[in-house]
Amino acid sequence: MKKVLFFVAVMLLSVSTASIAQAKFGLKAGVNIANATGDDVEDADSRLAPFFGAFVNLGLGEKLAFQPELLYSMKGIKNTSSIMGVDFDQTTKLNYLDIPLMLKYNIAGGLNLQAGPQVSLLLSAENEYEGGGESETEDIKEYLKGSDFGFNVGAGYDFGPLGVDVRYNIGLSNISDEEDGDIKNSVIQVGLSYSF
Repeated sequence: MKKVLFFVAVMLLSVSTASIAQAKFGLKAGVNIANATGDDVEDADSRLAPFFGAFVNLGLGEKLAFQPELLYSMKGIKNTSSIMGVDFDQTTKLNYLDIPLMLKYNIAGGLNLQAGPQVSLLLSAENEYEGGGESETEDIKEYLKGSDFGFNVGAGYDFGPLGVDVRYNIGLSNISDEEDGDIKNSVIQVGLSYSF
C-alpha cells in the first residue's frame, strides 16, 4: 500500500507549476463492461456496472495534457450454472477506487489518444447467488488483494467542455490472494465528462 501511495505522489508532484495554472477540473461518469482473465476464470460473462468520479486536466503544452482521475468503479463478472436442473446466476461484485494517471495527446480538433497506468484500491467484494427462488450474498474481500495495478489505453473526443472517451483497462497484477490463484481484471470503459 505504501508503494502504491508513493507512486501516485511522485506522479502528481512531477507536474510543473506552470501546468497547474492551466488546470481544468471536471466530473465524469459512464459504464464499465467488466470481465476477468486468468486460470481461475472459466465461462465468465461481462458485468455491466457504472463508474463515476472527478479529474483534473493539466496542460503540458499545445498537444499534451496530464489527467489524474479519482473514480468509484464497479467491476466483476457474471456466471450461470445448473445444479440438478435448477439454474443459478452468480455475480461477483468488485468495487474499487481507481486512480488513473493519464496522458492525453490531442491529434486534431477535439480528437485525442490516451494512455497511462492505473492504481486501484479494493473497497468491497462479494458474490451474489440467485436461483430456485432464493438469493444469498457472500463477502469475499479476504480472498482478494487490497490493490490492483493496470494500464489504460483509449481515445476520446472533446466537444468544448463536454467529452466522451472509450478505454481498455488491462489488468497487470493478480488480484487473487489465494496461494495458487490467478485472476486479473479486464475492463472496457465508456465515459462522458464535463470540464469546468
